[in-house]
Amino acid sequence: MTNKEHITKYKEFEKQKKFNEEINPINWDDCYPVTKDFEYIPKSPWKRFCNAIKRGLFVSPYARKIAKSERKTMVIGKQNLKGVKSAIVTCNHVYIYDCLILKHSLKPHKLKYCVAEFNNRKGFLGDMMRAEGILPLSKKFEVLKSFSNAVEHYLLYDNYVVFYPEQSMWYMYDKPRPLKNGAFHYATKFDVPIIPTFITYRNSGKFDKEGLEIKYFTLHILEPIYPKKTLTKTQNIEYLKNKNFELWKQVYEQTYEKKLKYTGEK
Repeated sequence: MTNKEHITKYKEFEKQKKFNEEINPINWDDCYPVTKDFEYIPKSPWKRFCNAIKRGLFVSPYARKIAKSERKTMVIGKQNLKGVKSAIVTCNHVYIYDCLILKHSLKPHKLKYCVAEFNNRKGFLGDMMRAEGILPLSKKFEVLKSFSNAVEHYLLYDNYVVFYPEQSMWYMYDKPRPLKNGAFHYATKFDVPIIPTFITYRNSGKFDKEGLEIKYFTLHILEPIYPKKTLTKTQNIEYLKNKNFELWKQVYEQTYEKKLKYTGEK
């Protein structure tokens, strides 16, 4: 699917209020199934050493290339990370490599990434993604339990765990979309803050081979949102989710100087 076709498709989905739908076709033959044997937490020192080498030699340099050379990423609000050792990070999902934008922009913090099951890819790309620390989410109960244990483990060891609460990637979509509960469930469950981040775009004056203008990125790191001791688990999930969306909405409206309005709304 070309980027133009992708954009045409999500414009249709926006009209239909299908904000969390996958657009790019999924090739399951290109993915490994996620089973209870998936190694969310590498057990052997050798495996951890090899992963560190892969991150240093391949992932980190490529993240810098994507963030700085290709997308000219500006970071606003990095002071909001001060003193926050572990957290759930949320980000709008607008680019296949926005995880690398986060990796480069949030360093020196260590990041792990909640991803869809189909991101457990075969080949070199999948190997690098697993070395970097993807946590593929599965609906299978025995796998979900391992996933949850891994999220708890990494938070206990001062990692940031990244969730894309819009669920699906919409290429260069500029508006915040309705959010799913997952990120806010785990923030509540493990009593850690949400750090909302939101990507906005700057015009480059350059165009890709499809004639689309190449966008430069600004990553907004917003103030952490903490679960409230006075609220129940269900109430906290709603509170965190609504507050996260409101902060994203504020960034959108301030950056683009217009009210958030979806196609078909008056």
